[in-house]
Amino acid sequence: MPIEACDLMVILKDKDDWKKANSREELAEKMGEALEAIPGVTFGFQQPIQMRFNELMTGVRQDVAVKIFGEDLTVLTDLSQQVGKIVGTVDGARDLYVEEVTGLPQIVININRDEVAKYGLNIEDINQAINAAFAGQSAGLVFEGERDMTLPFASVHKVART
Repeated sequence: MPIEACDLMVILKDKDDWKKANSREELAEKMGEALEAIPGVTFGFQQPIQMRFNELMTGVRQDVAVKIFGEDLTVLTDLSQQVGKIVGTVDGARDLYVEEVTGLPQIVININRDEVAKYGLNIEDINQAINAAFAGQSAGLVFEGERDMTLPFASVHKVART
């Protein structure tokens, strides 16, 4: 799973307490409509165990998948868009997800070396901080009995207090 993807588990109230939907499909549809306001994000609605089994068996989370293989990303993108349009016309098709392989947003950081030098910083330290912010880093080891636990970068403040 790429770093920009995540699973969100929503614990629902008892169905008798639902006020805006009468079925799981209707609820997913209404939630999907509300979440469309978030740009650049796609959502799918599934049961957690179902999703895991799908992912283990086929490498994708959806119940039905079309995989297109090749080396030219432009051709793959065009073909996936064509398949997505066709699948979208199928009665009963829901939560259609076409994986993006090109044109994904990225963050480019340009370091102004002159400004950095004014503050006595060096490029290596800045790159390490950026790497930790995006990918995380080990902050150290804590031994509990005979187990060692690697602490993620975000836990540095906990290490300092103990």
